Amino acid sequence: MFRDKTVHLALSLVFYSSLTVFGQWTAVTSGTTNNLNGAYLLDSGVGFVVGDAGTVVKTTNAGLTWSPVTSGTTNALHDVYFFDATQGVAVGEQGLILRTTDGGAGWQSVSSGVEDGLWAVSFSGVNGIAAGDSQDILYSTDSGSSWQIGQSGFFGPPLLGAHMLSSMAGFVTGQNAVFQPWVGNTTDGGAGWDFHPFYFDTKEGGGTDVFFFDVNTGVVSGIVFNDQGAIARTTDGGANWSTSFFAQGLQGVDFPIMTSGFAVGSVGEILHSTDAGITWTGQTSGTSANLNDVSFASDALRGIAVGNSGTILWTANGGEPGPTPTPTPTVTPSVTPRPTPTPRPRPTPRPRPTA
Repeated sequence: MFRDKTVHLALSLVFYSSLTVFGQWTAVTSGTTNNLNGAYLLDSGVGFVVGDAGTVVKTTNAGLTWSPVTSGTTNALHDVYFFDATQGVAVGEQGLILRTTDGGAGWQSVSSGVEDGLWAVSFSGVNGIAAGDSQDILYSTDSGSSWQIGQSGFFGPPLLGAHMLSSMAGFVTGQNAVFQPWVGNTTDGGAGWDFHPFYFDTKEGGGTDVFFFDVNTGVVSGIVFNDQGAIARTTDGGANWSTSFFAQGLQGVDFPIMTSGFAVGSVGEILHSTDAGITWTGQTSGTSANLNDVSFASDALRGIAVGNSGTILWTANGGEPGPTPTPTPTVTPSVTPRPTPTPRPRPTPRPRPTA
């Protein structure tokens, strides 16, 4: 008789020999090789980037593709802010302020009252500030249609960063005449300013960008004199600071939400914070270009980082690694031995009868 054999299938998982982690940021085509200096991305997916030689490029799909926009100037543009998909303000060299009300199709020059370069612009509602060379600070109460001078003509390095927290509260950052980073704050919409010099943990340097969560708690990105990057954080309105240092100088910072912030800088440096700027971890940018600014939609997922030589990086997942490919179960039949016939016993020969 045959021995009973059970035929079965063995499931085996086939894994990739090397697990692939998808890129955190993706380089996209900007259409220019000019240095790109400022960026602003709206929740609608409309965004604008400005740069040298009057460069303006626009996206309508959160940074995936870009098209050129005619600015009407050849002056370098350093920063940009948009209220919605149609209204925005850009600032740049020689006191230049441009304003659009038709989504960038046309730009009108607005008198700034200064001839110094302007490096940063920020609004909260209709109230905004712009800051730049000679430690100029301008303020507007009508969405950038007109500007007044808060201060101008001071000796020292430029103010490079600005953040309007509310209609009355705003902040600027840069470096003072004795090589200290400092932060200025206003409580009257930009007409008057109070400055707080500090050190990046005893090191001289300069602030490059600023973001405050409330009137007490905020961060300043910067560069110290050995070209290290620094992020200083205060919880008492700038009276005291704690500093973290990084390998590369930092140029821009943005917090779309308090629990997700981003900073960018030299040689493709991108940092991410999930605790309001207390700690930071590096993200893979995939570029060695110097990055000058970063901007995110309020979902903290869709974002753009911009830099030299026309560099634009795009992410749709907050710069985090994509999911690792899931191994697919593969059904592999096990080899089943052929049944072996049981040998039949040979009959035992009977002895022949003897005569």
